[in-house]
Amino acid sequence: MQFPKRSAMNIVQEIEGVIGEKINMMDSEGVIIASTDPARMNTFHAGAKKLIDERLDELVVHYDGEFDGAKQGINLPVTFNDKIVGVIGVTGPYEKLRKYGQIIRKMTEILILDIALSEQMWIESRARSRFLNEWVHASPAEFATLAEGARSLHIDITAPRRVLLISAVPLMNDDATKTQVTIEEAERRVSELCAAGKDIIVYKLDSRIALLLPAQSDEGMLAFASRLKREVEARCQVSLAIGIDAEYRGYQYIAAAFERAERALCTCLRSPSKQPRLYDSLNMEIFLGEIPDAVKAEYIRRIFRNCSPEEIAAYISMLELYYECEGSVAEASKRLFIHKNTLQYRLRRLAETTGYDPRSIKFSSLYYNAIHFYRDISSNII
Repeated sequence: MQFPKRSAMNIVQEIEGVIGEKINMMDSEGVIIASTDPARMNTFHAGAKKLIDERLDELVVHYDGEFDGAKQGINLPVTFNDKIVGVIGVTGPYEKLRKYGQIIRKMTEILILDIALSEQMWIESRARSRFLNEWVHASPAEFATLAEGARSLHIDITAPRRVLLISAVPLMNDDATKTQVTIEEAERRVSELCAAGKDIIVYKLDSRIALLLPAQSDEGMLAFASRLKREVEARCQVSLAIGIDAEYRGYQYIAAAFERAERALCTCLRSPSKQPRLYDSLNMEIFLGEIPDAVKAEYIRRIFRNCSPEEIAAYISMLELYYECEGSVAEASKRLFIHKNTLQYRLRRLAETTGYDPRSIKFSSLYYNAIHFYRDISSNII
């Protein structure tokens, strides 16, 4: 095992904190790769090399210079999987240090084992993420090839599963570093909450978290998503957007399930409330991506003719809530924190300005399209 210098430095600092003596760590070639004495870094320690070559249980340096590059002290081999991987050395008189010998050796080996386990977990995590990425983008014809790799990772790709995609949206407009910390905190919380779930596969995409859950009804998926959103938002300064795929069709269609969950997530991200969205609840959102942004912008300008960008933004917010309330002026005005007469006035004014009455069933679809187009593009296009 070749462990990085940063890990070796962590080890010598940990041991120094326990025994209060100067510590050195040498690699299998006798070179000091970590030391609490900066002047000794990257220098050759002939005593350590002798200990390794002759497989000694201990090497005592009685005085400075007895071995090239060595100072008075005690040097002990560090083993991993029955192989000497390095030497740990403590500077000082032997009589003072010998009582620390076994403690130092065991402590070092425990720290190295911890490093090795962490590295192994990291490697396995990368392998798992790489496999999952290949799996969810595979065609049905590729599943036979993937099955063997799945077994080595203890994943049953034939188990019925549904896909849920998550994106954490920070509530505060912080700098890039703070924003990233906020997002990562929310993602860790999602992973922690899902770790207790039976047979839930969690893995990170570029800007998403993917969850593969045991197949269940739309109601079950929505209940899970709503609970997860509520618990994460209670602890983290984010709004959690969640997209859910369609009903389970078969394990061979996992790629299609991901595509549908992505479309549902994109719709959720455009929504001010960020409530979890099912793919099967989407309407015109399914083909929004097929319409060029320039066409969407032109459509909005035509519907809201004679309106400034600021007025369009205000009308969009008002109409979105108005239609969510099924055209109830009383309910919409309450949620907008205005008097219902004020809302009636604004609706009439919009009808007079554009020629399209938002209260009319005939024209409501025009505004419905405009709302979705507006949420889908940057306002500076309009």
